[in-house]
Amino acid sequence: MVDGFDGERGTVTAGARGYYLKGPLVFLEQALIRFALGMLYERGYTALYTPFFMRKEIMQEVAQLSQFDEELYKVVGKREDPDAPSDAPEEEKYLIATSEQTIAAFHRDEWLAPSSLPICYAGISTCFRQEVGSHGRDTRGIFRVHQFEKVEQFCLTSPHDNESWNMFHKMIETAEAFYKALGLPYHIVSIVSGELNNAAAMKYDLEGWYPGSKAFRELVSCSNCTDYQARRLAVRYGQTKKMDKEVEYVHMLNATMCATTRVICAILENYQTDDGVVVPEVLRSFMPQGMNEKIKFVMEAPIDQQRAALEKLSLKEDKSKPQAAATKDNKT
Repeated sequence: MVDGFDGERGTVTAGARGYYLKGPLVFLEQALIRFALGMLYERGYTALYTPFFMRKEIMQEVAQLSQFDEELYKVVGKREDPDAPSDAPEEEKYLIATSEQTIAAFHRDEWLAPSSLPICYAGISTCFRQEVGSHGRDTRGIFRVHQFEKVEQFCLTSPHDNESWNMFHKMIETAEAFYKALGLPYHIVSIVSGELNNAAAMKYDLEGWYPGSKAFRELVSCSNCTDYQARRLAVRYGQTKKMDKEVEYVHMLNATMCATTRVICAILENYQTDDGVVVPEVLRSFMPQGMNEKIKFVMEAPIDQQRAALEKLSLKEDKSKPQAAATKDNKT
């Protein structure tokens, strides 16, 4: 083990799926974030560090109804309005499940000039998810947790000339470039219409290969929501409404760039050697000396510890057998 994760203490502190990242994995996570942001910056994206929570009325405009029951954490606090009556109800806010939610609301109730589009943001935030529907799945490790860091692609385009569909393919290509640079095996899956939520007109998932479970698992979700979110948020296309024309809305698209805990898992599994984990070459300049090429194992993995304990117990039992036989012979 590289000794970069403590789930036992994390669970004591934060409950189920709680965790601490330690030492090398802290640096590896930061390296992934910096590499992802740098790649998006080179492609014309504007970095955006977003709030971690949203007012209830805004969250209702960007989230699906099912998310309130299965995914979102509610935060209740006193109202900050000094003129509010003393018996006013407490203000409800929700922790974000993805920076897609806060970025979608960034241009809420605005008119966007055609000349300003497309607009592309590289969102970075901590994300919080209850994962109610995943009870019993991935309960160990950091693949599926309640809190994680994520870099997100979010783009707004004109509703005309297939611009959002052209952007959709560019965004999945950008995600591919990121995972190719990391040297991680992956494939692209087109999600069937029956599995789409109300917002997405089309969705592609990029799934990475995890040798430990011998399976491809989701790393990226890329969706074209066309004008569904923009209508709810009143993000309109043009400068002002023309009396003889219907109001048009921009198209919104989102795609994961890097959900750090899942990518860390993929790196640990795909780059593992007998004495440690090789650091992908593109991340080495972001890692400190001593772990910029390889993160060395410093302790046995739990499964090896368990195996060693069983072998030790078996050895004790073997040693006790001849002693028992000798004792019996002496008595006779």
